[in-house]
Amino acid sequence: MESLLQKIQNNWETYQLAVSEKELGIKNFSKSPIEVVVCVSGGSDSVALLHLLHRLSALLRLKLHILHFNHQLRPESQQEQDFVESLAKQYKIPFHYKKTKNLHYGQSGLQESARNWRIEQSSLLLESIGGGCIATGHHADDQTETFLLKWLRGSHISNLQGMRWKNTPFIRPLLNCSKLELQVYLKNNNLTWMEDPSNQSKTYLRNRVRKELIPLLKELSRQGLRSRISDMSGQSNLLRDYLDSQYENWRLQCQNDKTESPEVLCLTDLKKADDFLQEEIMHKFVNSKTKLKLSYAKLQKILALIRKGSNNWQLSLSKKWSIIRSSNNLELYSISEK
Repeated sequence: MESLLQKIQNNWETYQLAVSEKELGIKNFSKSPIEVVVCVSGGSDSVALLHLLHRLSALLRLKLHILHFNHQLRPESQQEQDFVESLAKQYKIPFHYKKTKNLHYGQSGLQESARNWRIEQSSLLLESIGGGCIATGHHADDQTETFLLKWLRGSHISNLQGMRWKNTPFIRPLLNCSKLELQVYLKNNNLTWMEDPSNQSKTYLRNRVRKELIPLLKELSRQGLRSRISDMSGQSNLLRDYLDSQYENWRLQCQNDKTESPEVLCLTDLKKADDFLQEEIMHKFVNSKTKLKLSYAKLQKILALIRKGSNNWQLSLSKKWSIIRSSNNLELYSISEK
């Protein structure tokens, strides 16, 4: 039976998680160790990742750095930081930590703000050490949760996928490892970790999906949930690749004689595409300027208005944005500009 250590080594090689010479832009890459920032919260997932990469560091030519994020949201935050720092001292790995005072419970979009802050800070650290990659402890159970959360939030069928193994500079070496598998590894090696009490709170939708929805779906699918999701994710990936290709072909076909700004879409061009591709074109048109993620119902409403043939109408997309049809063009309009 393949050991967890062998699995991570195989993942590293199969999915080419190491940053290439082209990405680093340096010569003699084969003689240089790969700088890897390992994000360690103190929980079982990231602690297992750290220990596994530490054991593989000589074989894979890795130079590890530990990065810990202290959100200062819980009483245990400093204790967790001290624990991660002790791991860094134990393994003689450079320790970095980031603290923020800009996050607090009850604020709108707390989880998204925290995630954006972590992405920004880890990228800055990577830049300061001269490039490489950033490893996170996301695992197979996280994949299942991510898929179900996207489905619950109404994601388009072409976007129903989990996380990628590599999204430069971020890598996820544990995506085919279950949380239980990681914890068994830690216990078998007499390694400790810290539990985050907020992972038990039903305040967050992800926790309810983990604690309530997934156990039920596993039971109803006769323990086949992960394979069902893997199959759907694979099909969704193929559909996404197809739509991206079709959109690019459409864009190239229409761009030669266009002078309007990105805020304007010519309906003559839109009607050159089939109905399915029209949805993709409309979504990209809106999202590229407004960053809004249109619900499928809103997308269908826009297309229905276009097909009714009225030359002048306006539809609110959010508190900040509207879309306007004037003659044969669609235009995005910032309400704040009034």
